[in-house]
Amino acid sequence: MASAGYLAVPGTASASERSRYLKAAAGMAGLSLALLGIGLGVLLAPHAGTEPAILAADATPKLLVEDMRPHEEGRAQVAASSVAPVTLRLEEPRTTTQEELGETADETELSAKDQITEELLSADAPAQKAQAAAPVTPERITRTVSVGRGDTLMGVLVGKGAVREDAHMAIAAMRSHYDPRKLRAGQELELTFEEWPREADATANADEEAPANTLLSMAIKTDVDRQVAVHRMADGTYKGEEIVTELKTGYVQAKATIDSSLFLAANDAGIPPAITVELIRMYSYDIDFQREIRVGDSFEVFFARDYDENGVAVREGQVLYAAMTVGGKKRQLWRFDPGDGNWDYFDQNGQSMKKFLMKTPIDGARISSNFGRRKHPILGYTKLHSGTDFAAPTGTPIYAAGDGTVEMARRYGGYGNYIRLRHANGYKTAYAHMNGFARGIKEGRRVRQGQVIGYVGTTGRSTGPHLHYEVMVNGKKTNPLKIRVPTGRKLAKAELKKFAAIQQDINLKMAAAPELTKVAKADITE
Repeated sequence: MASAGYLAVPGTASASERSRYLKAAAGMAGLSLALLGIGLGVLLAPHAGTEPAILAADATPKLLVEDMRPHEEGRAQVAASSVAPVTLRLEEPRTTTQEELGETADETELSAKDQITEELLSADAPAQKAQAAAPVTPERITRTVSVGRGDTLMGVLVGKGAVREDAHMAIAAMRSHYDPRKLRAGQELELTFEEWPREADATANADEEAPANTLLSMAIKTDVDRQVAVHRMADGTYKGEEIVTELKTGYVQAKATIDSSLFLAANDAGIPPAITVELIRMYSYDIDFQREIRVGDSFEVFFARDYDENGVAVREGQVLYAAMTVGGKKRQLWRFDPGDGNWDYFDQNGQSMKKFLMKTPIDGARISSNFGRRKHPILGYTKLHSGTDFAAPTGTPIYAAGDGTVEMARRYGGYGNYIRLRHANGYKTAYAHMNGFARGIKEGRRVRQGQVIGYVGTTGRSTGPHLHYEVMVNGKKTNPLKIRVPTGRKLAKAELKKFAAIQQDINLKMAAAPELTKVAKADITE
């Protein structure tokens, strides 16, 4: 009978019965195969075309013939009977699950990706080997460094990566052209290094020290037309040189009418402050700028100006001509050097405007107290005020009224910080209540007219910042505003001829130069 998918053929059946059994078994096997084929088609329809070889192998049914006889008894039965019992087992085909199909597809995809990755790596291998074999070389890097307050040249170089020994040699090479101690905040250094790339440090052996940067050159601008450069030589030493840039000189002319103050009028005309100060000094021997200047007065100035290769103005030059009209009187001055190196400003007659003493040894101050008897603001009683007081902000420069020798420079009772100068012909000048002395001013030192000797302050018996100025003639204190001092140099006949030629040359240049309302718009006039 058939049970659990097996067909057993009894050993006692006749030959015809066994034949029917076998035919029935064959028919059932064929029917089973057909049914299994239909079922597998339904199950595998969503995966049509996927892994056909695997499905075909798994879907093939297998017909097995088993010997159902016990080993020992079977042998006896075979001997007793001519037909041995045989069991036929039809094994159902194995169905591949959805998960197994997914895993098979993933494995196939991964295998393909692994193969592609191996091919790419094989293709890149020569390039990677070539890159690894390429030598690492240093790079040339140039930096511009601004000097900060309190910085030293050694500190700047080492701080930017220079080896201390290289920095020391470079500074030594610079000293013959520039004193590093003159380095000021705001100056710029151009430094060039030979630096190793960071990749070289990262790939270097941990036990090896990273290569140091090499200072190849440094340069500093010492003036608008001068630069000091230091370069590393092939033997590792450094050599310095000074490079001078040729500037082009042009001329600038400006005019202005005073409607408030000289400084404001000059500023409105675009005249640089340095030129305005020089203009005041030129006329300070003859004009009292605190008391004589009035609204409506006018001035003009003609001066040189230096330009770089790009046509940019980089420096103001010398004042060649100036004119001031004060109270309706015009005073003209031309710059002239007679040939002995003592240049000066002379009027049209060859007379120097320079006097033996300046009328006011301070710029931009107002007279707060004149020479004479007055009630002392601190002591409270009337006494002689032996000088002229000029009120000005603390720190305003004070100039030497004339050439002379410093006779006293120290604290002096109620005068506070005090300087007294000894001039020729029995003249002396004194300056009191100063905030401090200029550098280098000490007793016995020679000074020139117009040189800064100190700064306005309020030391000693003083109610506010001002300069107390005294003039002594043969030991007697005199009103500084009323003394008649010797005039300056008068050109000789031979010198007057040269001076006339210089006047004509300057006048021609002025005629060629445009009249300006703003110096910033000036064109270069050669």
